[in-house]
Amino acid sequence: MPEFLTISFLIAAAVAVFAGMVRGFAGFGAAMMMTPVFSALYGPAVGISLCMLLEIVVALPLLPRAVQYVDWRRIGLLMAAAVIGAPLGNLVLTEVSPEPMRWAISAIVLGAVALLASGWRFHGAWRAPVTLAIGATSGFLNGLSGMAGPPIAFYYLAGNETTTRVRANLTTYFIFVDLAALAVFLARDLVHWDTGVLALWLAPAVVAGGLLGERLFPLASEAFYRRLALGLLVGVAIGSLIL
Repeated sequence: MPEFLTISFLIAAAVAVFAGMVRGFAGFGAAMMMTPVFSALYGPAVGISLCMLLEIVVALPLLPRAVQYVDWRRIGLLMAAAVIGAPLGNLVLTEVSPEPMRWAISAIVLGAVALLASGWRFHGAWRAPVTLAIGATSGFLNGLSGMAGPPIAFYYLAGNETTTRVRANLTTYFIFVDLAALAVFLARDLVHWDTGVLALWLAPAVVAGGLLGERLFPLASEAFYRRLALGLLVGVAIGSLIL
């Protein structure tokens, strides 16, 4: 225990609380905050694995109240397509220069944010081919850059569902994505014992933040939720250029 009582650990715990609060409130966005800081503190290999573990931990207490609002058919289609898209993204990662890809991803995300900020909404029901395309894009980006979130956030925010349903579906989708990614990391022996122990020590911080965010969610208006979600997407776009 004493080796964890360091400045690095205290910084990581503070970030975990804040990231958990964002995840509990918005349903996504925690990885964007934790991964860069954890990677800087402990190295990219540990930082990414640690982030995935904590992403799963923070979502588990949120699921019981979220599942009643989840459209399981759409989640299933999104996940099936994401599983197919991820290897392709990983292949592109190994074959294409990352610099132009980062600029392209940022431009697409910022374009989507501008479209949503203009007030545009998709009216009607998303058809299966569109849902599969969004899931495949999410998986592709996850394999390419670890950013599965932007296509899914756009998909749900562009619709006319209530923020309660949007948040519930985002929370549920991302826990499945994180579990799938963690399985790949475990299969490749990229998650070590020390990382798991560190995750256990940080788990109370991220869970406390997540539960606080969940308590704050009912107090916010739908307009505030959408503004925060768009702000998080802008942060993803800018962060992909900086990191």
